Amino acid sequence: MAYGGNWEGGRVVVRSETVDSEPARTQNAGPAEPVVAPAGGGGRRINRRDALRLGLFGLGGVIIGGLGGFALGRSTAPSATAPHPVSGAPERAGLASAAFPITIGADARSLVDSEGRHFLYLADTPWNAISRMTRESFTTLATARSEGGFTALQMSVLDFDPRAQNAYGERPFAERGDLAEPLRGEADYWTHVEWCVDECARLGLVACLVPSWYGGWGDAWRGYVTEDNAAAYGTFLADLLGDRPNVWWLLGGDNDPTDEGEATSGVPGGLSRGPVVAATIQMGRALYEGQSVPQLMSYHTAREMTVEEHFGDEAWYQLSAAYSGADPAPFVRAEFDRSTVRPVILWESYYDGRDREPLLDRREVRAQAYHAFLSGAAGAAYGHEDVWPVTEEWPAALAAGSAEDVRVLSTLLAAFVPGVLEPLGAESGLLPDGHGTPGTASAVAVAALPDGAGAMAYFGEPRSTITIDTTALDADATFAIRWFDPATGEEFFVADDRAGEHVVVSWPSTWSDAVLLVRR
Repeated sequence: MAYGGNWEGGRVVVRSETVDSEPARTQNAGPAEPVVAPAGGGGRRINRRDALRLGLFGLGGVIIGGLGGFALGRSTAPSATAPHPVSGAPERAGLASAAFPITIGADARSLVDSEGRHFLYLADTPWNAISRMTRESFTTLATARSEGGFTALQMSVLDFDPRAQNAYGERPFAERGDLAEPLRGEADYWTHVEWCVDECARLGLVACLVPSWYGGWGDAWRGYVTEDNAAAYGTFLADLLGDRPNVWWLLGGDNDPTDEGEATSGVPGGLSRGPVVAATIQMGRALYEGQSVPQLMSYHTAREMTVEEHFGDEAWYQLSAAYSGADPAPFVRAEFDRSTVRPVILWESYYDGRDREPLLDRREVRAQAYHAFLSGAAGAAYGHEDVWPVTEEWPAALAAGSAEDVRVLSTLLAAFVPGVLEPLGAESGLLPDGHGTPGTASAVAVAALPDGAGAMAYFGEPRSTITIDTTALDADATFAIRWFDPATGEEFFVADDRAGEHVVVSWPSTWSDAVLLVRR
């Protein structure tokens, strides 16, 4: 059976104008035309003009309005020969309106808010926002992210540069690096930290805080963190922020806590270059024990590294940490498959706006998040090279096309995924043509929807057709099949009430990547 997938459809989200260029589509001739081919082949290409000319839409039929695209109500089964736009496209679900605190769901993999609703963790990474932004600028950033489908900001409590003051000239410590002696006053560095956290709460955002960013080579705060001051600093932060229900803690910071490899190569002379595993545990325990409301915790490790062996037995290590390059799938999946079940968060992958290899286009940036979620992640972080260090270009970077893609992703997951996706390997048989080559654009991420509702697959590059074996999901059930465009937020109708071992659908010819939805 062959069912065409090149339909016009209603927009799921309203997107703002951006200056970013989308990777070239295979054609730019407007909405793709449908190909509806019966089981025996011989598909006929019918465009909208032909459909009208042939009388396929009468005055009492479907009214097509405005070629610019708009939300349409969900459809019933189409005519065998007519294009049929999807109706009832889901509206953006207000992901930033969670009721804090966020806790771990009963399945030990998902996140829920205080009212029991599924919580989707989608973070931006303005790491230095607290120290380098004024309050006015911080509100601009946080508002843009709250309105753009993000649910969290990942930030360092301290600037990456231990010598730095905040935007108001305030220092965190009486002496540089003396974590045991925070500098307090009537209005001080720590008052500003509290304000930033509370502003996040006002806007419905988790403030995921790194207490003392270690640095990839130990070149930030790692050398200042010792077993003599780590617990005291953790206790101070718990006293300061332990009652904030929107706070999470992310210890470490781009760093292997051992003293192996390059983990300490950037530690300034005269400071400790030894392991910080024990000191990190002390800080984590102090933060955990000082909470008066639940505050989830984890560790931000070095790229492509796990810290399970160091912190896996700690009560405060509640979220399994993944940190990848451009292909997060194997690292998220490795954490997902552990015998100790926890929610998995992709704390970082590659950012948009890179000026060094690997250079990622917009499609490649968004592909990281899709591969993460379809590999079992409960959350993932996005980043931009002008936002994390707060360069002069950060306001423009807020409107990057890649950030708009996060809005599209949040819409898709909110509409169809009320929980964590269960990754499916090629052995599942859902896609008989295979899952492509791991680590390349041809790699296909496939996952089962919660509660047996169906499956979702992300394709990073075009294929001429896709074969689906719905019996791999349920031998007796029928399924609705839709395409979802990660670049625009549009959902296209393919078929309803389909079942079989060889359901063949056409690729939407103008798309560079796509999400396939197979739902009961």
